Amino acid sequence: MKKIALFVVFSIFAISSYGQDEGFQFGFHVSPTFTWLGNNADNNAIEANGSNFAFKIGADGEYYFRENYAMKFGVAMSFNQGGNLMFNTIDANGLALFTDSQPGEIAPMGANVNFNYQYLEFPFGLKMRTNEYDFGARFFADIPVVTLGFNVASRSSTNEEDDFRIGKDTGLMQISWGLGLGAEYGVSESTAVTLGVYYQSGFVNTYYGKTGQTEIDDTKTTVSGVEIRLGVLF
Repeated sequence: MKKIALFVVFSIFAISSYGQDEGFQFGFHVSPTFTWLGNNADNNAIEANGSNFAFKIGADGEYYFRENYAMKFGVAMSFNQGGNLMFNTIDANGLALFTDSQPGEIAPMGANVNFNYQYLEFPFGLKMRTNEYDFGARFFADIPVVTLGFNVASRSSTNEEDDFRIGKDTGLMQISWGLGLGAEYGVSESTAVTLGVYYQSGFVNTYYGKTGQTEIDDTKTTVSGVEIRLGVLF
């Protein structure tokens, strides 16, 4: 975890060095986020049953190839992504849902299981913005935003019991697409504060069940979320 934190700090300083060049802007943001899980199981064998309150912190770089058009890239850490899934096909004897990570953890019938993921993310995309209005603000759209995420920690809990690690039963990589809309307000010639709303939807499976039940194992679980992004650009 310390190595990951040092990598994020180094990346922030690396991005900021580009911000000194003409055409580049550097910034950082914090984002309270609500995330949830989706699953494609048939006949309600697995149902979404609750969301996670997550949090992100990151750095952004913007390269303007035209006055109001930029390529965006960055690095971010996200905490507590995921949500709850209810497993409706577990019988009265219970079932080990995480056979590689925690074979001794038996989920009961109708278990409501929380998934908690932590990702190191590398987003990139296109930014389009308006000219500056008389009151000092610009409006922008980040469309599209593609994010490559690496799972650095995965935990779970069943029916709100103590959580446990499930890394061996979850995917290492997450790829998502998204978009954002917002505004930036100039507080000086070189600094602006930003506020945006972003949607992000993953399309890589995050849970690899090996329970022996096809209703669980032959399904795909994905993470989606909405974040409120507060930032500063220099």
